[in-house]
Amino acid sequence: MEVDPLNSIERMGKIMALLEAHPEGLTGRTLANGCGVPWGTMKQDLKVLASSVENSFPLYTDHDEGEDYDEEDLFQPEVKWFMAAAKKRYTPVYLNVHEAVGVLGTLDFLQEENALKESLRQKILSGFELEEEEIFRYIKGGLTPLEPIHGNTFPAIEDAILKNQRISLEFNGREITLDPLGIVYYSRLRCWYLVARQGEMFKTYHFRNIREVKLTKESFIYPEGFSLKGWFGPRWGMEYGDLIQVKVRFSNRSQTAAKLRKDVAHRASQLTTLEDGSILFEDEIIGVNEFLTWVLGFGSAAEILEPEEFRELMLNRIRETLGNYALK
Repeated sequence: MEVDPLNSIERMGKIMALLEAHPEGLTGRTLANGCGVPWGTMKQDLKVLASSVENSFPLYTDHDEGEDYDEEDLFQPEVKWFMAAAKKRYTPVYLNVHEAVGVLGTLDFLQEENALKESLRQKILSGFELEEEEIFRYIKGGLTPLEPIHGNTFPAIEDAILKNQRISLEFNGREITLDPLGIVYYSRLRCWYLVARQGEMFKTYHFRNIREVKLTKESFIYPEGFSLKGWFGPRWGMEYGDLIQVKVRFSNRSQTAAKLRKDVAHRASQLTTLEDGSILFEDEIIGVNEFLTWVLGFGSAAEILEPEEFRELMLNRIRETLGNYALK
């Protein structure tokens, strides 16, 4: 006897179950096969889930950051889908940072193969309650961390932060002493960074360039009121520089408006709809290069109004690009 195919509600439930069971993500084609339906049917289901009111279904794709993708680009069979809640739910026991660091410290003593210990390490790290521990750890961007963390660098630094213990480390071949303030994952670049105070300066240090972390016997006082989220708030990417007031006008196109609102949802930007339907974007930013790259992603739909020097920088970038296509 043939089994009746799942109706749309049952399929959506199965889609969510499949994504929760696979935090590494599944392609649209795999989801279609798992639900026993053709890709066209799955495509419609995913569109319904992705456009649900107030994002009640926390879905995202591996195309959600970086490039200026049209909506149809997201609904292709090879695009991977993830469920945001999966990054916590697949850790069976919820741990705060202090408890998790204690567990991480014992992993190296387990008589298990290294691959299993590394898998356990990653599941514990991704199970941290980030919102509650935001003063210590912060994810910049909306995607689940995918880059693995090797060795004991991460837990050693996390332990030092929790104990307000000054650390000594080798960074880019030189030894430096720092007050560790937090760890940031920048999902656009898939990279981890240490935020630390060196003297009176606050800096970031790429984890890939950190070696031999040692806890010193000196303690430090955590800066009163310091917040990783607040400190990174104005930054566009991980760049540094002066705080700059910017104004950009975006054309009245449905996909442009949708992408703009999505990209700046986490910022304190001001969006004003003008009489002609275009949108005026105003913000204070740090990080010229990544900001210009972001604006360029909108093509002719975006025009920088202020500051004037940004208009000149944008013109230079466009001229350089056109030079690649000059007739020979």
